[in-house]
Amino acid sequence: MNPLSHYSRHVRREVLLAIAAYAVALRAFELGFVLAVAAIASGYIAEGPRGRTLPRWMATGGAVLIMVWMVFTLLNDPETENTMSVLGRLSCMLATLRLFEKRTPRDDRQVVVLSVVAVVASSLYSFQLLFGLLVVVFAAQTIHLIMLNRLQSGFEKARDDRRKLIADVPVPPLELVTGRAPVRQFRLLVLGCVVASFVAASMVFLIFPRANEGGGRSLGARTGFAPRVDLDRNDRVEQSNREVFTVQWSDPRGEAIQWPQPLLLRGAVLGRWDPRTRRWLETGRSEARMVETNGDITDYERLGSLAAPRTAYTQTVTMRSLATERVFARWAPVAISCDEPRTFVFDPRSFEIEDSATGQIGRFSTYSLKVLPSPNQEEMERLTSRGSPEPRMRSSVFAVGEVRQEAERILKEQAPRLLEPISVEKGEEAWRRNRRIAEVFTDYLRGPDFFYTLDLRRIVRRENRDPIVVFLKDQRYGDCNYFASALCALCQSMGVEARMLTGFVAIEYDDALDHYVVRESNAHAWVEVRTGPWSWREFDPTSSEVLEELQEYRRSWADNFRWIYDRFDFLWNSRIVAFNSDTQVAMAGDASAFAGDRLRGVLAALQEVAARVNRYFMLGPAGYIWLGVVTVAVLIGFMAIASFIRRRRRVRVAIGVAPARVIREAAFYLDLLEAFARAGCPKPVHVTPLAHLDVVRQSRPDLATSAAPLVDLFYEIRFGGRRLDATTRRRVEAEVRAVLDSATRSPEVTP
Repeated sequence: MNPLSHYSRHVRREVLLAIAAYAVALRAFELGFVLAVAAIASGYIAEGPRGRTLPRWMATGGAVLIMVWMVFTLLNDPETENTMSVLGRLSCMLATLRLFEKRTPRDDRQVVVLSVVAVVASSLYSFQLLFGLLVVVFAAQTIHLIMLNRLQSGFEKARDDRRKLIADVPVPPLELVTGRAPVRQFRLLVLGCVVASFVAASMVFLIFPRANEGGGRSLGARTGFAPRVDLDRNDRVEQSNREVFTVQWSDPRGEAIQWPQPLLLRGAVLGRWDPRTRRWLETGRSEARMVETNGDITDYERLGSLAAPRTAYTQTVTMRSLATERVFARWAPVAISCDEPRTFVFDPRSFEIEDSATGQIGRFSTYSLKVLPSPNQEEMERLTSRGSPEPRMRSSVFAVGEVRQEAERILKEQAPRLLEPISVEKGEEAWRRNRRIAEVFTDYLRGPDFFYTLDLRRIVRRENRDPIVVFLKDQRYGDCNYFASALCALCQSMGVEARMLTGFVAIEYDDALDHYVVRESNAHAWVEVRTGPWSWREFDPTSSEVLEELQEYRRSWADNFRWIYDRFDFLWNSRIVAFNSDTQVAMAGDASAFAGDRLRGVLAALQEVAARVNRYFMLGPAGYIWLGVVTVAVLIGFMAIASFIRRRRRVRVAIGVAPARVIREAAFYLDLLEAFARAGCPKPVHVTPLAHLDVVRQSRPDLATSAAPLVDLFYEIRFGGRRLDATTRRRVEAEVRAVLDSATRSPEVTP
């Protein structure tokens, strides 16, 4: 067996790992399956003594066709964010095609480059645990294959040179060294290179953290929660059934129940539309307060001055895969607890809660909230710590005039009385009008004229028109972001205070475990409309039928075993994906504190040992000086022993296998070799001492003359069994020192 016996198999494995990484990152499982089957089939078709490979012209033509197809794909969908996905697909297809050619080591290097390009392009679209594991395995396989490729290149070059030199002489072909030792040594070398590479990569990762948070959005298809609403994208929203967290909703008695309506869990509150960037933006926080938890999940900390009443419900969230700073809560939370000490930031104006992550590594895994689904005015006053409600908005804040025209048209058809002016000082009548306007717009958007879709690639972007106007007047299809944006814009254009919310909707209830299962596909957007001095009411323009249809995903048998995978998935997202500068500072602080504590502990232990020894021998105050002297002597002794062992090992390597007496008496030969090296004539391993002495004589005859008796003495000791007495040993040591001194001097030139 030799290291190159499975070289072709490793090349195919490289391509298969690249295809798997691309398929997982882009969720292109159909393409991945086809390419994987083709890559595996190449081992049976194109390799072996009867393998049939593609002609060079046919392989080149196929590559050209693939590239032309990719160019047309880019022209049909010229979005910048799709460029890397097309590049990754092209690299996978070209690498698979090269497996059917008759390849040289140079061609195999091209296959490696194509595979690396495919994995790098895929890394921009996914940060899942499975993809991360594939990248780790791919990196180790790439290092192994590169080293094998260098061996293969050297073997083929040596074989070709041998054929050229002895072309007319019938000689046996060049054979690789076989056996267990070469393979074992090569594997150890590969293992060492892989470990060194991963250590270096880990250091780079720790030194240069990620710039964005773990909850950030990757390129390509969207899925899961996003803290903003961007209507300038035309990708496809994927339906991922990956669990992000579970929610247990308990009544005031502490019994887990299922809420009559879907639970809308608020994550981000957006109140202002920016027509230039086509995004909903946060309104900012002016009264945020810090809330610290002590690590006891049953000990709740108040979010305001209101203590949790007995009528409060309990919402307990356990993270599965999502690692985020956002706290997802029902309206309105009054107290919070966590399974570890954390500092949360609470905004009493919007009721948003975030983890500050100050001095913390990773994200929280479990938290619990006391919630008032229907708080009264007194409770709201104490929760927000304000004696008066926010001032009412007196005019429209929506900047696009066409939306107001559309809103007036809808109200004129559905409820013309709502267009009549009303004074904001009329109190409850004005709030009822706001509620009625929001209901009319919600019913209108739920009507048959609007169509819900997750494929936003058909939406035509128009530079000179607002996407909300296009949705309301022309295309009338989109996802929950479009529906909620339209409702919020219509309300704001009529002077009704409204704001966008993004988070999750909990629909799937597990009766066996008494909790909701929230998946990535449950990410949702809806609207809150102000319907009183202190109250906001939820309005969801996405019909419940649509939500139920979206919930009917394809379940698989693997979902029953997700509890094994979820913990690792959360740790991956919390500790690796969400690793940023704040986490880096926290980790450095913990490491510094740990090192300081350990150092202080070691010093204290040494002081205690020294005190015990001093008391035992009754040395008095001067005993510590004697202990210091003894410690230094012991350290010097250890250093001398280590130096002796290291020199003995070097002598054994230089002399070879020999009895201990021979190694002890011929140790001067190691100093002789050092003298030759200083003179610029190091001894190769395969050259005998006498032959090397002839080589030294050509450049340093003075050195060779002085060293010749010592080389003869080495032969007598090594092979003749000669023993040295003490006088001879001292004379030999003096001669070796003289040779070393002459080796450092320049040779004398005779005129």
